[in-house]
Amino acid sequence: MAIIDDWFDRRTLLDLVPPPVYLQGASAVENGAVRVLERDERHIRSQVEDREIYEAEFHVEGEELLWSCTCGKADGHPCEHLLATALWTWPGEAPEYDDE
Repeated sequence: MAIIDDWFDRRTLLDLVPPPVYLQGASAVENGAVRVLERDERHIRSQVEDREIYEAEFHVEGEELLWSCTCGKADGHPCEHLLATALWTWPGEAPEYDDE
């Protein structure tokens, strides 16, 4: 059974989104715009501050990665808010997650 971190490597993320979306997501992480609200091995939900605060969510269902974002731009591929959420999970990119 797949876990969410299986989807969040560089090659897979570059296959999922166009390069400009990848760069926008990386910039959001660098600027500290990501706040993870929930995370386990099959689900991650965050808030990403852009011009507004958007809720981004990934979850694994079977072997499929599903996503949604309140920005409304995540139809064909993950948006920059989702990409920022995924990149946040990489070692060295994010502060320790506190699930309190």
